Amino acid sequence: MTDPLLILGIVLIVGTAGGWLAERLHAPAITGNIIAGILLGYTVLRGIDVVGALQPLSTFAIGLIAVSAGGHFSYRRIHNSLRRILFISFFEISVAVILVMVGLLAVEASWQAALLLSCLAAGTAPATTVALIRENRAKGPFVKTLLAVVSVNSSICILLFAFGQSLLASYYTNDAIGLGLIEGIRQTALQLAGSVSLALLMGFISTRLFAHNRFHDFSTMIVTILIGVGLSIHLEFSPLLTCLLYGAFLGNSSQESERQLRTLDPIELLLYVCFFTLAGISLHLDMLAQVGLFCFVYVVARAGGKAIGAVLGGILSGSSQRILTSIPLGLIPQAGVALGLVVVLQGNSQIDPEVTSLVGTVVLAAVTINEIIGPFATRWALRHAKEAGLDRPRLVEFLQEEFIAVNMVASDKADALAKLTNFYARTHHVKKADREAILRTVTERENQGSTAVGYATAIPHGRVDSGHAIQGVIGIFPDGVEFNAPDGLPVKLVALIVTPVEHEKRHLEVLASLTSMISNERVRTRLIAATDANDAWEIIESKESRSYNYFLESDGEENGEMEQA
Repeated sequence: MTDPLLILGIVLIVGTAGGWLAERLHAPAITGNIIAGILLGYTVLRGIDVVGALQPLSTFAIGLIAVSAGGHFSYRRIHNSLRRILFISFFEISVAVILVMVGLLAVEASWQAALLLSCLAAGTAPATTVALIRENRAKGPFVKTLLAVVSVNSSICILLFAFGQSLLASYYTNDAIGLGLIEGIRQTALQLAGSVSLALLMGFISTRLFAHNRFHDFSTMIVTILIGVGLSIHLEFSPLLTCLLYGAFLGNSSQESERQLRTLDPIELLLYVCFFTLAGISLHLDMLAQVGLFCFVYVVARAGGKAIGAVLGGILSGSSQRILTSIPLGLIPQAGVALGLVVVLQGNSQIDPEVTSLVGTVVLAAVTINEIIGPFATRWALRHAKEAGLDRPRLVEFLQEEFIAVNMVASDKADALAKLTNFYARTHHVKKADREAILRTVTERENQGSTAVGYATAIPHGRVDSGHAIQGVIGIFPDGVEFNAPDGLPVKLVALIVTPVEHEKRHLEVLASLTSMISNERVRTRLIAATDANDAWEIIESKESRSYNYFLESDGEENGEMEQA
């Protein structure tokens, strides 16, 4: 049984069955895929190099997943949570690296092995995280933070490992740490520069192909990722880093390019099943006994370091309690990045084979543990954050953290409208000409009569010729703005709505929902006093407010039926 197509068929059938059974037992489907893979590796496919036979498909799968993860590092999504993301990333990486290094040296591991293992400890598992978020249909500030942190620490892990590997290669060759530091810095810079350049080239070409109707978007994405991964391997760059950066390029270039990130959704489920089942096949439970102490120290120190660092970074950045208590368990999974880097290490003849063998064995054993318990931990984190099940169409989609601005100041109504329109343009990839057109329609509507509805609130609105959905932003002006309100009070809450002409009926429902929510004095008072965008989102998502922004049925756009949250 060596035919790759037959092996692939068996992997997909057994992996899917394992995922289905896991879901029936209320476990993550990913865990079922991995356990099915482990069973396959020890039974039907025992003695067969399954991972080698399907390596190209597995490599493509991790590339596609990395593109999806990188796409979530979009400035328009994280602009008002960047401080939180960077603080959490910096501290969870730093503390995990330090604790793993100190812990391994304490149990008498060689400094060379401790160095490489501490570099690997920085990374998480983009594939596991993305798959669990999709499986749980999760959405919200915690999900956004987790995905961005995973993208950052995966990238840093690749660069740290390149530095550590180059340092040791130079040390073994020249017996000089100083030369190793210089070579490590050079190799890390080359790795980063190469992946950035290739990702930019991929993005430049693909975005232009997307703009031409004669090129199929699905085919364009597949070919771009295939060539990007292939060139990265050929040029000895990191395919994972290249794809992460390519996804970030798409997420930051335009609305149309960002939508292309969902082009491959129809095949993602099969790729996830294949990837995680193959990950299970590559895991070896018998290795746990060989490096028991080192593996135990690595797993505990890494998980503890990430938890302590993430909480510390969250506290220093003023993160909400929801994020502080959920983020530690979201960072446990570890698979694709670590396994890929170990493969690279094993091909490096300049490093002592004993060090290479020890690092590889410890990582394989640790990944076995982390990929079995990690999905349970991440799923718990998503549910504890109360963001599982929120990735569904809602009446007012723009009540998200990234579309809220607090502590705004305006001299008058015109200034407030201009600033909100600029904020809308920044968060929705709107071109300058379109921004001016939107401001013109908003101003024209305002000149017909004030859009202030009382309760210190105004809901100005403009029109666009076409669009996928009603969009908008919310601005909080604590000092108030004169809006000629019917009750004579200055306006402190302004919700700017931009409606495509084909969504006029839904527009009235959105207006009614916003007016009802703001008329709740407790909700309104708390919103005006919000300290940041995340605080405002927490108020909007509270039990007291959620009923005003209900979920829509799958066919709600056609028949207007609604599902209460």
